[in-house]
Amino acid sequence: MARNKDVVQRYLASLGNLDYPAVASLLTDDVEWEEWADGNPASPVRIRGKEAFIKNIEAPRKFEIRPLRMTEENNVVVAECVVRVPKEDGGVFVGRACSVYELENGKLKRTSSFVAEDRNPA
Repeated sequence: MARNKDVVQRYLASLGNLDYPAVASLLTDDVEWEEWADGNPASPVRIRGKEAFIKNIEAPRKFEIRPLRMTEENNVVVAECVVRVPKEDGGVFVGRACSVYELENGKLKRTSSFVAEDRNPA
């Protein structure tokens, strides 16, 4: 696997496992994140800086992010993923995500994510 794809794989695994120190180690100090989400009226959510990034991703329970396809060119990785997040009521949110990651010196510098609920998950 290419080096930048490996960084993104480690980021996704650490994120799903709520391993925030590992996530932080993969971010530049001035990291930027934009997320467009289905049903989120304030889209896009814009986050700047490592501390704000970590605060924004805090979750109450572990979840799964499974990459279906990843493409890398130079310092950019595009990942198409299935996201499965346990809900408080015992159900599971299943979503589809496509994220574009820009890397600098082996760390995530900028992320753009597009997330929508998969209303017909397989």
